[in-house]
Amino acid sequence: MPHARMNKTISRATKLLLFFGLIAPALGQSLSGGPPAAASGPSFDVNVGYSYMLMQVPGGLNGVDGGAGIDFNRHWGAMLDSSYVRTDDVFGTGNSSYVLSALAGPVFHPYTHGETRISLRGLVGAGLVDSAVPIKGPSYYLHGWVARPAYGGGVGVERTLFGPFAFRINADYLRTAFVNASEDLDLQNNLRLTGGIVFRLNAPQSSR
Repeated sequence: MPHARMNKTISRATKLLLFFGLIAPALGQSLSGGPPAAASGPSFDVNVGYSYMLMQVPGGLNGVDGGAGIDFNRHWGAMLDSSYVRTDDVFGTGNSSYVLSALAGPVFHPYTHGETRISLRGLVGAGLVDSAVPIKGPSYYLHGWVARPAYGGGVGVERTLFGPFAFRINADYLRTAFVNASEDLDLQNNLRLTGGIVFRLNAPQSSR
């Protein structure tokens, strides 16, 4: 059942991304008050970097984040995002814990100035949480994993470095689920911070 729900969630996320891919150019054109410049068009980028997740685990979780994005015009885009963060010793049990997420959603750029721009994004997808929870001290614990829908959103700042390269930092709220000491499913609020390098594949000069 968890696998079926996760597959269904990923399917919905893909449909959502395609939906925004169809309506975003029209919305962006309406917002700008006229048709886009002839030289402008969709631009693509890929990114990879460091990720830190602050959650109900001492010290938080560290790992990597990667993804791909498309800008339909100056204001609207969409993205795919995946991150893997972990810790080697959760709650003193000696067991590792990790969170794997795969998300997609629309991106809105409300402000651009020179080589810097700010972005807002909403994400939906699936999260896999593996953890160990103490029951009677660190010697007795419940260990397992749970896959459930995940969603979130946040804000990012991107700064051009040189050529097609840029540096981007993001702060996201991420909602996942885990199994508590009573073997019940609990929802979990997380803060995820990421920073990494962006490589723009074919960014048109008029889109910045």
